[in-house]
Amino acid sequence: MRLKGGSGGGADPGMGCQPSPYVKWETKRNHDMHKDKIAKMKPSVDNKAPPRFNHLVVNAKKAQNEEDRLTEIEHQNRLLLHNLSKIAERKGVEGENRNRKSLQFGEAPTGPTKSLNIGSRQQELNRIERENAAILRRIQDQNHRASEFSVRKMEEEWKETLGHRKLASQWATGDGSQPPPDSPSKPPE
Repeated sequence: MRLKGGSGGGADPGMGCQPSPYVKWETKRNHDMHKDKIAKMKPSVDNKAPPRFNHLVVNAKKAQNEEDRLTEIEHQNRLLLHNLSKIAERKGVEGENRNRKSLQFGEAPTGPTKSLNIGSRQQELNRIERENAAILRRIQDQNHRASEFSVRKMEEEWKETLGHRKLASQWATGDGSQPPPDSPSKPPE
């Protein structure tokens, strides 16, 4: 019986002797079986990427939002084009009615209007103009009046305050007790 990897009972093959054809065949067969086992071997750790599910790859809500946004933009563009074409159809666009008076500040356009709240908007504009005029009058009145602050009067008040501080510091002892015995405010005994 022959053992694998043995020298075959004969001389050492490293000493110049050629291995027998059987040893060559067996070595080649063992090597081929080893390569075949390695090729068929499965990994013990799964390191593949996880499966990609279509409902996770395609963001349907994002696509829907984008489609809605583009639809809204297209709708607004159509409205804008319609309004521009109506403006172009009016008289006076190309200078036919040049002597027409332009609107002044605070004036509302005359004639048929599509706005239902033009009256309330005009009232609000008039109220704001009245308030602004009142504020302007108050500012102009203040510019003509003398200032309520007098530097001379404030300096006199400051000197008086310093005098009070000086008097108060003469009586301070630091511990909250009575004034010193030689003070004139102490009643004589």
